[in-house]
Amino acid sequence: MKTKKIFRSLGSIIMIMSLFILSSCSKPADEVISKDEKDGNTEAASIGDKDISETDEDLSTVDYREFYDQLSPHGEWIQVRSGEIGLKPNTARSESGNPDDCLSSLSSLIGVKEAKANEVVNENMVFVWKPAASLGVSVVPGESPVFTPYTNGQWVNTDAGWYFKAPTPEEETVSHFGRWVNSPTAGWLWVPGRVWAPAWVDWKQNADYVSWAPLPPSVYLTDNVIKSPVINDNEYVIVDKKYFLEPAVYKYNALYYKGGSPVLIKDLSETEGIVVINNTVNNIGPDIKTIQNIYGGNIELVKLHHVKKYNEVTYSSGHYYVYSPDFRKFTSKGKKRTFVNMPKSYREYDEWNVRNSEGKGSEQKNKNDGKDNNKNMKKGNNGDMHNGNNGDMHKGNNGDMHNGNMNNEKHDLKNNGDNNRAKEDGGKSNGKENGNKNNGKNKGKGKK
Repeated sequence: MKTKKIFRSLGSIIMIMSLFILSSCSKPADEVISKDEKDGNTEAASIGDKDISETDEDLSTVDYREFYDQLSPHGEWIQVRSGEIGLKPNTARSESGNPDDCLSSLSSLIGVKEAKANEVVNENMVFVWKPAASLGVSVVPGESPVFTPYTNGQWVNTDAGWYFKAPTPEEETVSHFGRWVNSPTAGWLWVPGRVWAPAWVDWKQNADYVSWAPLPPSVYLTDNVIKSPVINDNEYVIVDKKYFLEPAVYKYNALYYKGGSPVLIKDLSETEGIVVINNTVNNIGPDIKTIQNIYGGNIELVKLHHVKKYNEVTYSSGHYYVYSPDFRKFTSKGKKRTFVNMPKSYREYDEWNVRNSEGKGSEQKNKNDGKDNNKNMKKGNNGDMHNGNNGDMHKGNNGDMHNGNMNNEKHDLKNNGDNNRAKEDGGKSNGKENGNKNNGKNKGKGKK
């Protein structure tokens, strides 16, 4: 009897201690930062609009809370090792609290972590965003849509150079901030960044074709320009210049010249891209006069205005009001670590990868059973999870994509895309010319 009382007493003590620990560990990250600011342990400083000197350390010191909250409903935040996305070790050497105060997180037992302010962030870990399958598009029949940056949208001529106009607010955000990494297992992952640009891309071109690819992590402005980055050839989109201004530009990816030989990135010339002009990041790209000559008329110049909230974004003829939030950077006094604002929920990469691997096995079983795709979870070649597809077109070998609203009669794009387009268009047909001219006149108005 005494033994039972002793165990009961111990159990009560352990429960009380556990509740105390959990309560001390469950404050939101911003509350703890505010407390530390009051105690003088942490300093917060606003980052000026003209501060364009990004570094890898921003991933552990800059408050990206607005991005975390805006993007969470439209994809998944994943915690990955910095080296897995091309960053140097110790990039995210921060911790979000005292490791002696909180020894473990119960939420880790169920896979999805609810971020706590005092939860230890493992050294060399950063948060990246995986777009939801619903943001993917496709161009090949019978395959699932996937997401590829800077493809589902339209290039717009602006006072800051070529601006990539995406169809949704979340795609707009990730088109103008941060960098992209293409993981063999996870597909395209967005790495947060705080400096705005019309599009963070690298350009190449020749007389007939223009090509671009997302800039990878750790590629930053140096002396007001972007030095030539190392990018896999397969990550470039290639488009005939006569289709450069078309909406949903992914439809016009060209794998082959009209004669049948492949278009090789190594045969294209480097083209000036991201530069700083009058303290503003510009995106140069293909020469506007060349594009105007091809389209046979003047292309409207859109003036950009910056707003602080993404719900204030608007587009009208001649004027775009684009999202450029304020950022704060945190530093800790007398400590080797700083405080991190984490997503409210996220997955660890290993757990996420295992889950998706299981999904892939399930997909193979569904194919063997001949079941309807839109009753099963399906995984694309790049690791995207997709809840079926009702006949949309899908990704070509080069990673281009489509949103399912393609006119199949006009765009029967298969493996050699551009050759079929040339036959359908019949050269410069009236339909193509009229569509291009209307696009040149009205592209400041178009909102997908």
